[in-house]
Amino acid sequence: MAHYIPGLSQIVSGIRGVGRRDVSETAPSAPVNVSRLAALIPDLRRRLPIGTALSDEALLASLVSIARHTSEEARWRAAEASTLGQHLAVGSRDKYRDLVTLIAVLPKPYL
Repeated sequence: MAHYIPGLSQIVSGIRGVGRRDVSETAPSAPVNVSRLAALIPDLRRRLPIGTALSDEALLASLVSIARHTSEEARWRAAEASTLGQHLAVGSRDKYRDLVTLIAVLPKPYL
């Protein structure tokens, strides 16, 4: 006999909005120190398998888009969706480790 789990069909179908969180422009954002992020670029090139495929401007844009989020979850989602995250997904052997390294190197958000 199959066991009935109340609300499971609604969760799976997304009616309650579970799993539909999105990084949007309406999410609270923190001010970003761009010069501090620019100083991190050489360190990130050394720590992560970035190579020369991404320019410094593209890296800085990705870092700004990640660092402006205030919550860790939003930063994680922004890192996965960024140009840098997509590059790491394709060219990295361990995407999870690289994203953890990336988020750990970024400064904490100003609140």
